[in-house]
Parts: sequence; structure tokens; C-alpha cells
Amino acid sequence: MVFTLFMFSCQKEESVFVEQDLLQAENNQTETILGEKLKNPYSVENMQKAYEILQQKKQLKSSVNITTTDYYVRFFPKTDDELQILEADSLVLFDYPLDYEIKQIGDHYNDPEVNPEDGQWYYTSVPVDYTFPNVEYEILENLFLIDEEQEEISQKSSNDIQFLYELEDEALKITGNYTEPENEESTRLKRRPSKRNPTGFVRVFDTERRALVGVEGVRVRTRRWFSYGYAWTSSIGYYRINRSYRRDVHYTVFFENSSGFKIRPTLASLWKAKHHVGSHNRSGYTFNIYQNSRAWPFCTVNNAVVKYRRYCNQFNIGLPHSNLRIVASKRDGSSAAPMLKHVWGFLGFTSKSTIVSFLGKLAGLPATILNDTFFKFVLPDIIIKAKSSKGTASIYETTFHELAHASHFKKVGQSFWVKYINYISTYGSYGKGTGNNAGLCALGEAWGYHMGYRLTLEEFRSVGGRDNSVITWDGFEDFEPLETGSKDDDIQTFYDPANPDKRITNWEGWIPAGIMNDIIDNNRDFVRAGFWDDVTGYTQQDLFDALDKDVDTPQKFRDRLLSENGNRDQTDLEELFEAYYWN
Repeated sequence: MVFTLFMFSCQKEESVFVEQDLLQAENNQTETILGEKLKNPYSVENMQKAYEILQQKKQLKSSVNITTTDYYVRFFPKTDDELQILEADSLVLFDYPLDYEIKQIGDHYNDPEVNPEDGQWYYTSVPVDYTFPNVEYEILENLFLIDEEQEEISQKSSNDIQFLYELEDEALKITGNYTEPENEESTRLKRRPSKRNPTGFVRVFDTERRALVGVEGVRVRTRRWFSYGYAWTSSIGYYRINRSYRRDVHYTVFFENSSGFKIRPTLASLWKAKHHVGSHNRSGYTFNIYQNSRAWPFCTVNNAVVKYRRYCNQFNIGLPHSNLRIVASKRDGSSAAPMLKHVWGFLGFTSKSTIVSFLGKLAGLPATILNDTFFKFVLPDIIIKAKSSKGTASIYETTFHELAHASHFKKVGQSFWVKYINYISTYGSYGKGTGNNAGLCALGEAWGYHMGYRLTLEEFRSVGGRDNSVITWDGFEDFEPLETGSKDDDIQTFYDPANPDKRITNWEGWIPAGIMNDIIDNNRDFVRAGFWDDVTGYTQQDLFDALDKDVDTPQKFRDRLLSENGNRDQTDLEELFEAYYWN
């Protein structure tokens, strides 16, 4: 069977963890649906009413001046740059209004008053002394917020703070939003209810290890009205929110990573991918994410990117840009590393038709989604086709491949990459190797395929005594070079028909995708009739070091390898390139 790959291919309260088994229950709807508009208990008007009620009941144990501490606002960024300005201000942004009943929490909110092609409103609260940037905004309401972390609050006595909570409870009651704090005994005894910093884990099912593993470096956010908290997950997926709460809170995982990259769910998404689970215990919540969850691809791609960055450090390979924008899509089609956010506008490269042609030919994307919104907000760097059915190792391989391109891009720059994009746009994926800049494509893809398979074998070398589900070491070694012009849209990979897992057993192509491994391994391999791989002494770092911006063909790569390494094993290296028809 032949399969063609493409490029851009509790019950102590302090330790309560509430777990969700997503194999049995998950809301697969992606749209946020709102109910009735709620009366805002934290408005200055309602807080003043609550204060007066306590005063009439002669329950005032302290006094407070009800003035505006914060504004409830919404912003309407018109470009991605404006959205980045808001995020750079560390604003906690929501794509739905915060003073409505939530009937269903989803992946996005469709505002009936806004044309999605124009953008969307983002809701939050800001301190009264906040300096608004040059982004369209609207102040919706003046707020009086009780925040123990604020210095003027934290310096108050315990009686004063208890009074503020009584004030808050009264405001919740008069607006119809009151629920009993979770520590009911303390409430009945008129003690201050205990507060908790939520803790838990974010974990994803690894199909190779057949176990849940931590999702590293993602952001868990909590919200109750205008009180927000967050934490980054550790290497084992553990988090502890930086704010404590008296009542249940809403939990969300955002797939923006502490190292800088962000994952989006589709090419048409204006914002990073997220996974909502609604309101749960204030002590904590554990996310267990299985393959039937729409968040599974986001978790898996996230971990693959984290692993790739570690391998770069291990093998002394240059890291890609830290602020990559990555689409983890469930659509059919190919993956890609167009680096559009980084090359858009370079030397006049602003042609929408070129981008439409590139993504249409490569990833099978309809022109209808490549509208003005796409170009204002969405331009991706990496596109990963991350269907859950592919399994962990396959998605890792694809992610490693595309990130290898991103490392290459960071080194060679925009001019080099525009040629790459134009080549794909012109010839439709790889072509036959005879077109203009075919050598550039051959070299770039040889590096991408090598890193994709090599790092997959490194990551899943031995998992429970089993081979990984993508490729064997023998299959990785068994590459058959073809001459340019012989076949279109290389590379082709082959499987053992008797192997139900369909691991790659051998592969071929005019792109010299096997040559990188032949250069760095130390065993003698048969390449083709009359040619053997006898090259020794080179490393992964040597390969990457030779990928300079003026090296745009396999032959130039060969020459740069020799010049940077004292002509090490020159004869064998030159014969190896001849064996791959790139002499």
C-alpha cells in the first residue's frame, strides 16, 4: 500500500480534585450560548444599595466608601496587532459578556450584533486608573470590586474584611445571584468562610504509552464574575491558581504556552484554542482529556512542541521563534509551515492571491475562508493536521517535521522562505523536482522529513516494549533515491501489507530525505546499485549549522558541510550525494 505524505505533513477539603472522565461525558458543542442578562452585583449602584440595606439592618460592623474601583469594559480590536496590544497589557479577555447567564460554554461566541468578518468584542474589567490604548473600547459599567490582594484591602483587620464579604453577599442576594458559600458550617457560625486556591492537573491520553500524561506549560484560568485567576501547568500538568475563592468557579484551559507559542483550533479562529468545563469546586479540578475530546489535538500538539524545543537543546539545533502561531486542525489535508505571520509584508509579499493559491493547493483550503478576517487576524505560521484518529506518535511526527521547517526559517530568513512559498504555489506541493528552486524545496524537505522521523524514533524508541506506530528504525534507514522528473509530489512511503499497524517499512523520492540520516549514522548502508553510505563523523548540529541562508540546494549544503568541518570524509560524502542524484 502506498501513502503520500506532504510537507507541511476527596475528602479532605484541601486536597479535593474533581475529575472528569471525558470518555463518558463531554460537551462537543463549540458555540457559547447565553441566557438572560444578569443583574450585576458588583456595580457601584448595587453595592451602594447593599451597603444601605446593611445599614438599615444595623449590621454595619465597619464602614466603606463605595466608589468605582474598576470598569467593566469591552474592546473591539480591528487587527491582530491591536489584539496583541491588549494581551501585552496582561488583560484577562473573554469573547462573551460577563454579566449573562451561560447556558452552554463553548469554544466561541457568535455575537448577533457583529459581523464576524469585522472582528469581535472582548470583555474584561480594568482598574479605574487604567490607561486605555488606542483600541476601540466601551465602558459598560462602574464596578466596586473586593480584592484581598489589593494593598488597601489586605491591610484591613479581619473584622473589616469579614464585613466586606457580608457586603458582597448582600449584593449577590439583592441581584438574585446568591449561592451559599461552600463552607456552610462556618457561615452558620458567622465565621469567615475558608477560601481555596484551586489546584489540579491537566492530562492527555497518550496512545503510544497508553496512559494519561501531563500537558505542560498551558494556562489554566478561573473566573467568578470579575475575579480572575490563572496558573501555568508544570511538566506533569499540575497547576495551582494564584487566587482563592469562597464559591465554585469556572475553569478553562487556554492553549497558549509559557514558552510563547499559541495554538488555534482552525484557520478561521480569531483567538487561541481553549477548553471550557464550566463551574466546579473551588478547591480544584482535574482535566483528563481523551481522544474523543476536541481538546485532545491541542494537548497533543502542545506537548509535541514542548518536546521539540527540548530536542533542539539536546542536539544543539536552533530553536524556532518562541511566538509561533500554530493551527491544530481536525480537517483533512496536509500540514504546512508557511510562516505567514513572519513573512507577511516582506519585500511587498502581500499578495492575497499567492496565499490563497498556496494554502488551497497544499492544504485543500477553500478560498471562502481566506477572507479579510483571515488576513487581519489569523495568518498562521504552522498548520498541523491533528485528527485524533491519527494517534499521538503520528501527530508528534508531523509537528516535529513542521517545527524543523520553523527552525530552518529562523536561520535563513524571510527572503529564502518566500521562495519556498512561491515554489509550492507554482508547482503544487513538491512537483517533479525540475522547476525553478526545486533544489531549495529538496533541501528543506530533506531536513523536515529527517527531523520528523528521527525525533519520533527518539521520543518513542521503546514504549512498553512496542515499536511506535509511525516508523521503524529499519524503515527509516531504508530510503530509495529517485532521479528528479521521475515522479510527481514526492515523498512516497510504503507499508508491510501484513502489518495491521501500518508502520513505514521503506520510502522513496527525488527529494533526498534519507541523506541526512546517512550522513550522521555510523553504519554502512546500501543506497542504490553501486553506492554505499560510508560517511561517518557528522552530527545533528553539523547538519543544522550548514543550513545557511545562502545554501539553497543539496549541492551547496554538501559543500558547506565540508567547508565547516575541515573536509571531513570528503570522498564518501561526495559519493553519497551522487548516490542521491545530487552531485
